[in-house]
Amino acid sequence: MLRMKKNSYFLLSSLTISLVLAGCSAPDNIRTENTLSDSTLLNQSKSLNTSVLSSADWPQQAWWQKLGDHHLNELITESLKNSPDMQLASARLAQANAQVAAADSQFDPSLTADANIRRSRLSRLEDYSGEGNRFGTSRSMGLNFNYSFDLWGGKRAVWAASVNNQKAAEIDQQAARITLSTSIVKTYVQLANAYALEDLAKKDLARTQGIVEITDRLLKNGLTSEDRLYTAQSGEAGAKQALKQRSLTVAKLKNALSALTGSGPDRALNIPRPSVSVQADFNLPQNLPASLLSHRPDITAARWRVEAASKQIDAAKTRFYPDFNLSAMAGFKSVLGDAVFADVSQSWNVTPAISLPIFTADLKANLMSKTADYDAAVAQYNKTLVTALSDVSDNVLSLKSIEQQLQDAKDSMVLAEKSYQITEKRYEAGMGSQLEVLMAEQQLLQAESVFTALKNSQQATQVDLIQSLGGGFTDNQQSAPANNNQNS
Repeated sequence: MLRMKKNSYFLLSSLTISLVLAGCSAPDNIRTENTLSDSTLLNQSKSLNTSVLSSADWPQQAWWQKLGDHHLNELITESLKNSPDMQLASARLAQANAQVAAADSQFDPSLTADANIRRSRLSRLEDYSGEGNRFGTSRSMGLNFNYSFDLWGGKRAVWAASVNNQKAAEIDQQAARITLSTSIVKTYVQLANAYALEDLAKKDLARTQGIVEITDRLLKNGLTSEDRLYTAQSGEAGAKQALKQRSLTVAKLKNALSALTGSGPDRALNIPRPSVSVQADFNLPQNLPASLLSHRPDITAARWRVEAASKQIDAAKTRFYPDFNLSAMAGFKSVLGDAVFADVSQSWNVTPAISLPIFTADLKANLMSKTADYDAAVAQYNKTLVTALSDVSDNVLSLKSIEQQLQDAKDSMVLAEKSYQITEKRYEAGMGSQLEVLMAEQQLLQAESVFTALKNSQQATQVDLIQSLGGGFTDNQQSAPANNNQNS
């Protein structure tokens, strides 16, 4: 009979515990909706795999050093040290490190020490004897211990989420480095091309001044009219204005470089004319999408944040289960007249505690929030991947198109130069009209400007492509066979 009662009690206890745990489980109707779409998108990016592209040794980390301009290297080194963008990225990384330390501290028990002395006067209401007007002094000192068990892995999930966010912050710092360095390189290339356009403006001014001299000489010899001299002088004034505009562009780009380095406008005074020239014969790797995934910091950081959001969901689900804590105190408590360390003053207690969530509306709301955070992180990852693939594709298409346009622009410039020289000589000999010279000059200036602008666009697009591929990379698959052949 006793055994049957014990078995019944055991079965009832087991059933009760099972029902409690079942009732404390997370609701099944709160689920994530979005999924990572990287494989699908990569399968659709066949336009980036073409036999025209060839493998190459792309720059990595300090790739700009291969451009061969030590002034550019100094600007980037200075900016990486002083730029507010880099300081902000470093501060965010420090915050992420602090969150990891805070999550890690949850695994450790807490131990505190306290001591106090209290002098009090008891009223009749507070005096157990009902007399009142009593004075007392109490003293206490001891250690307090507390430990919360991680029964369901919630703390570990929070810690894992903080580590994932820390990894994302580290990659964000690298992304800030790449963004800053490429911004400086692009601005530096723009400055180089601004100087080239300024040279064209000076060359055009010299041509207009030459036409003024020719027209003035023809006027003195009675071979032309005075109004044509005014027309030539008007062209000279317009060329001077264009030169001043080009010079202003140079000054503004120097100021932009100064701001990117985190310095004041005086820094622009010490920036010399660039000697950089981004090579036009960049070779592209054959397998752009795979390299893109492994080198784009924003994609990698977005993936880490997806993992962090997933761990936050795991942690939110564990809050539906019972929680078990253990606290203890050991020390001494005494009143006036007792020795503090006497046997009668010794005190200790052990307090195990278990908490069961019953009304879980707030826990459900928290789980819904974490689930929404995960869906948002996945959507952001998918968006980042789509944008990255689009960036690479646009840059590849632009480079191919610009390369073809450059040849046409070069031919146009050569022909315009020949036409101008012939027209100028005819005008100087008094056989041609001034209008023909002005039209030939305008055509030549336009052809030169188009060719220079295309060169600028080509170099800027090459830098954009380097940035879109995560700062460049080294194709180890191609370098390995070369090393083997060398060793053999």
